[in-house]
Amino acid sequence: MDLSSLSYEQFHTYFSSEDICINFLYQAKWPEGFLCPRCEHRHAYVTTTRRLPLYECSRCRFQVSLLSGTIMEGSRTELRKWLLAIFLISRTHIGTTAMELSRLIKVTYKTAWLILHKIRTSILQADNQSLLTGSVQINSAIYGKPFNPTVHKHHQEHLLLAGSSINDSGEPTYIKIKHVIPAYPRSRHISKSDISTFQEQHIEPTVNEIHKITGFYTPKRQRPLLEIAKQASTWINTTFHGIGARHLQSYLDEFCYRINLIASKMPVFDNLFKLCIGNINAVT
Repeated sequence: MDLSSLSYEQFHTYFSSEDICINFLYQAKWPEGFLCPRCEHRHAYVTTTRRLPLYECSRCRFQVSLLSGTIMEGSRTELRKWLLAIFLISRTHIGTTAMELSRLIKVTYKTAWLILHKIRTSILQADNQSLLTGSVQINSAIYGKPFNPTVHKHHQEHLLLAGSSINDSGEPTYIKIKHVIPAYPRSRHISKSDISTFQEQHIEPTVNEIHKITGFYTPKRQRPLLEIAKQASTWINTTFHGIGARHLQSYLDEFCYRINLIASKMPVFDNLFKLCIGNINAVT
């Protein structure tokens, strides 16, 4: 079942108790049964007097909880609320805000923001491990104010580099959109250094076919990449009513993560949940 396709009410009903959430996490963490992270032994003694079960390896006596190695480790927030947060952020083309999450799962705004920040950090780390391969295109884009025809960057404009792996039909198969901070604040130019940094950090070193079009006025700009960058901007403005420079990258990564999974026909919630508990490292 693709849980991200459920409505909020259906998801809320599906995970109706903390025990159901504990069983769900156990199955996701150890799909073939308990596995000691230290000695890989398959049997453990279980302590159930705590809020969450504690597992002690019967061979080496190493103790591990369900939350060990996950973004939930050290959190006092109920598992059910964490699952709801992951579900809400996995919704196709919607996502969620800290304000909405705070209201729906009944936590403070600060707690809701921290939960979402941890989820988005997992997405960022996964994206950093997924390099563009094959034939790659790179294009410049802008997030912020409507089109500004001058050579100077408006203070609410943010320069972007959009890159994608391209299949034999010329269609994007994996998208990255990265925020570029120019050396000079008013510069509306993406430098060769910025492009080189993007290539070093986000493109497989063996790639030898890279099409770069980064001039803002050339008619040769890659239209599919421009359209995707425009969709990202629209989503950010519609859902979050605009984002400043400090957190812009997190939201760009969230947008790209979701559309990459959708393009690969992979269930978003399932992938994101496994990402958050450390069972996968990247979108594949």
